[in-house]
Amino acid sequence: MIINDLRLREARPSDRPHLLLWDTPNDLELKQLALYENAECISYRDNLISRTPATRRFLKLHLHLARELEEITKMCMNRSKPVVLLKDFDCLITYLRTEPEAKLTFFWKNLETTRHLESVLWIILPRKLAPTDWDERRIKYID
Repeated sequence: MIINDLRLREARPSDRPHLLLWDTPNDLELKQLALYENAECISYRDNLISRTPATRRFLKLHLHLARELEEITKMCMNRSKPVVLLKDFDCLITYLRTEPEAKLTFFWKNLETTRHLESVLWIILPRKLAPTDWDERRIKYID
């Protein structure tokens, strides 16, 4: 699919997360997509680093999934643009894949049912990390 034909702003429902499955986005393509869609591109990895004290030796994200879901919701709050593109999310999903499957399944179910987001949220992920049971109407693919 061509970046200019995605129509991410038209995502429905607009208050729930959507997946943009894209295996190899580069910074230029992300900037182009953000400009075309009037979106703000946010790095999950940078956000995680900014809220992690330097003295903490282990993140133990699997023990704080509710906090991570809340942070995702916060990333959609008080934005100047109507669409949020969340990149670098693969670091969390890869981490959760090292834990028992129940943690990842729990996380995906809770993320999929998240509501009342202030911006249209598109989570960018490689196809191989996408959940298998996510609602297909809330997924777009870029080849």
